[in-house]
Amino acid sequence: MAINPLEFNERVDFGNYKDVINKVNLNKTSVFVKSFSRWFGYRQQTLNQQYTLMGNKITNTKLIAIRHDPLVTEQMVAVINGVEYKVISISSDDRSARETFDLLTLQKVVK
Repeated sequence: MAINPLEFNERVDFGNYKDVINKVNLNKTSVFVKSFSRWFGYRQQTLNQQYTLMGNKITNTKLIAIRHDPLVTEQMVAVINGVEYKVISISSDDRSARETFDLLTLQKVVK
């Protein structure tokens, strides 16, 4: 699968949740805290990938490609256009080549 970095025309924010206390009612809530942003492009999941995810009861997923970045981990949260996603899988290309990419499978966070 050839990846053209010129297709990376959208931004994704990566970060994690942080617990904060609401000063009005003293309830603890989790808020997204951005660590960094990256350019990305959408990729199309194959039917085999879709069936595998459905078999594992993983729905509401997106597949995106970014330039290889070791800072992105499966414990992170990704935000695209205000919608939060868990990073559930990273297919990393960590060769020493100049143009390497990571394919990230993201699952929409249901609150």
